[in-house]
Amino acid sequence: MDAKQTLTNFVPLIDEKLKEFWDQEIKENFGFNQKQKDLVKKILLHSREHNLGSAKRLRASFVYYAYLLGSSSVDERIWAPAISVELVHTAILMHDDVMDQDDLRRGLPTTHRFFENNDPHYGESMAINVGDILQAFGYQQLLNSRFPPKFVIPATNKLLDGITLTGYGQAFDVSLQKFSTWDEDDVIKVHQAKTAIYTYENPLHIGAYLAGLDKSVLDILTQYSLDGGVAFQLQDDVLGVFGDPEKTGKSADSDLLQGKCTLLIFKTFQDGTTAQIAALKKVWGKRQADKIDLELAKKAIVDSGSLDYSRKISQEYAAKAVKTAEKLRSLSLNSEAIDYIQGIAEYMVNRDP
Repeated sequence: MDAKQTLTNFVPLIDEKLKEFWDQEIKENFGFNQKQKDLVKKILLHSREHNLGSAKRLRASFVYYAYLLGSSSVDERIWAPAISVELVHTAILMHDDVMDQDDLRRGLPTTHRFFENNDPHYGESMAINVGDILQAFGYQQLLNSRFPPKFVIPATNKLLDGITLTGYGQAFDVSLQKFSTWDEDDVIKVHQAKTAIYTYENPLHIGAYLAGLDKSVLDILTQYSLDGGVAFQLQDDVLGVFGDPEKTGKSADSDLLQGKCTLLIFKTFQDGTTAQIAALKKVWGKRQADKIDLELAKKAIVDSGSLDYSRKISQEYAAKAVKTAEKLRSLSLNSEAIDYIQGIAEYMVNRDP
């Protein structure tokens, strides 16, 4: 079975576990009066809908299959850590959407838009608060999982450390435009500090720690993540400009309108003609850009060779990740798990949203 099909089969399994989590949390009915109970229920129902929206569940699958590396099978204990990373992910998306001022996430209003009701400050305040709540939910799921403390403690430390480093990466990302210059290396370093650590290394290490795997495995997973995560994010950046909003679930042309510092943008500025650069500058970071101008900017990205270049670099990083994952085969680990980890590196750069 290829990695795409394996991930497709995994999604309904983790979604069912997430539904069980939300049903239990809503059942708690927290509040000291009815107004508070109503607000908490509104928060939880929105969070449930957000979390259960169409998603790849790549992070949860990495927890699962990294744990399987050191075992012949997986038992029920793994679902709490898998739920953990998905809850933390939803929390970070809520905060990220505030920073990006996005309107849509997974095809639905972002959390700050959902709550704002003609009061943007209230909406942003609620999104920050709700995101904080979901992060705490996520940390609790891992801490309360039924693995031995000698495995749970380093796994939790890894989760927290990964979120810290992701925060540094996000700070660097939103600051790139503020620097006098930025280049291709800066873009790659953003992707390593954010996606490589957060989407790849963090869940892979959590699963590996819970399986009691040693440093030799963790080192391979780290190198795999640094390359696989960059490949993944470069493809995400392509989809952020050229993807179908019906499939991505995000606001149309959001990366261009927000002025995201991506490899697509850098290479167009570096290699484009005067006219192509002007076409891109007309919409990049201009939230009210005209639709026709947006299409001309996309054409400039294509005609400058930037799109082909970004795809080429993404494929190169994916190939390095595949090669690194091959090293796992010499360590007497579960071949099914290796097949998945290796295969996902290739699939993620060839995927639709």
